[in-house]
Amino acid sequence: MKKCPVCGEGNLKTGKIDEEMFGVYLGKYDAEICDKCDESFVSEESMIEIEKKAKELGIWGLAKKVKVTKSGNSIVVRIPAEFAKFFGLKEGKEMLLYPQGKKKMTFEIAS
Repeated sequence: MKKCPVCGEGNLKTGKIDEEMFGVYLGKYDAEICDKCDESFVSEESMIEIEKKAKELGIWGLAKKVKVTKSGNSIVVRIPAEFAKFFGLKEGKEMLLYPQGKKKMTFEIAS
């Protein structure tokens, strides 16, 4: 039986995991799961399927690093075109911005 490479104590068992990316559910996939720390490891085949599903949903590669710039007395964060398309954002659309601690903020699209 294989030992978990993360915790070094648990044994890896075959099972299925729910996979999501950026809060979007991608499905259930075969994986080896540690019976001690619950860390999971997908096979190369499962990773190919996960990537394929994420691409179908338009979320593969969606994370982007952006720079903060200045505009008058405010600072500006540009939203990449891929994000605008994914979220259906258009000029004039309202968003709600709020902090989630000191290093994370959430943008919510207003209805």
